[in-house]
Amino acid sequence: MKAHKKKTISKILKLKDSRKKELELEVKIAVDRVDEAESEIKTLQNDYEDKVKYFNESNEKGSIDINNINSYYDFFSRINGMIDKQKEVHVERQVELKSLKDSLINAHKDKRVFEILNERAIKADQKEKSLSEQKEIDFIAISRRIK
Repeated sequence: MKAHKKKTISKILKLKDSRKKELELEVKIAVDRVDEAESEIKTLQNDYEDKVKYFNESNEKGSIDINNINSYYDFFSRINGMIDKQKEVHVERQVELKSLKDSLINAHKDKRVFEILNERAIKADQKEKSLSEQKEIDFIAISRRIK
């Protein structure tokens, strides 16, 4: 096999490996972003549940007037909106993560294809060298018989 072709395959293999490593890093970052969004949702939900509990306790005591009810209603509406928005962010980040994982799988496949091509090129080169050596040995043996 020509050295140029082998060299090209090696370069492409290095590029594929670099891209795979790049994607692995991007996937790790995306996983962290998904976890962060999920954590934010849990925090908001815990705040919501704590306020509901406090509201119910205050309501049972009868210490809530109409202004407080209005404030609680505004808070509950606002935090519900924040939770819904954060859930949308979480879904977007999950979609992004899935896309990156799919890209990473394809990068692994691409790299493997070029690893196989590289292995074949090496084997072909070894076979060619072996045949060349055998021809040289045969030539030497025939030359000795002729003399």
